Amino acid sequence: MSNSTHRGEFERNWSQLPHSDAREAFQEFVDKQHCQLAAYETMPFWTTQDTRNSVISSLIPAGAAVAAFVAFAKDQQVADWWSALKKPNWAPKDVRVYSAIDLLTLSPLGYASYLVYKNGGGFDYNDTKLALGLYGTSVALAVATIPIVKKKELGCLWKNTTVVSLTATGAAYAFYKIDKKAGFLLVPFALWTAFYAYLAYSIKKENDPIKNL
Repeated sequence: MSNSTHRGEFERNWSQLPHSDAREAFQEFVDKQHCQLAAYETMPFWTTQDTRNSVISSLIPAGAAVAAFVAFAKDQQVADWWSALKKPNWAPKDVRVYSAIDLLTLSPLGYASYLVYKNGGGFDYNDTKLALGLYGTSVALAVATIPIVKKKELGCLWKNTTVVSLTATGAAYAFYKIDKKAGFLLVPFALWTAFYAYLAYSIKKENDPIKNL
């Protein structure tokens, strides 16, 4: 568990102590409780409610991946349009490959976001709000890819995936500063969205002369 674990509780206790020297006061508090700071940091504060909340949080991004797959699978016109587009030789041809990686990279995000919320002190701290804001923006824009593809707008798709990639990278970094495990869980998503952005740009570039496929 990272040093930022339960940071919110530490800082609130620290700030409420009626001493001029906060560091000395905090040590005095620890001594009175007959425990060491290191032991306090690693206490198992995870509860069954936390498990439930993390599972619920994980269903949101995972559900988005499933919804995207179902939306494209049921729309034959969009599937035919996507198949007809010129694509780089290095791009996977089977749409199921994209859907599988979407699910794998999106599934851990909810758990990671809950780790940041819990260990970052909730919405009382600006860095936690920023991290979760970047995460929420990235996931929301990723979901917005569905109607963009259905409208067959390659220019919008490229711009959207670029912003998704940037916000995903920013979220991974912000998560890492609060909870290292959460940051690492976002790395696959950040890398995959960067690939998506480059793929969307490459497809747009190769298909610019093509209109109304």
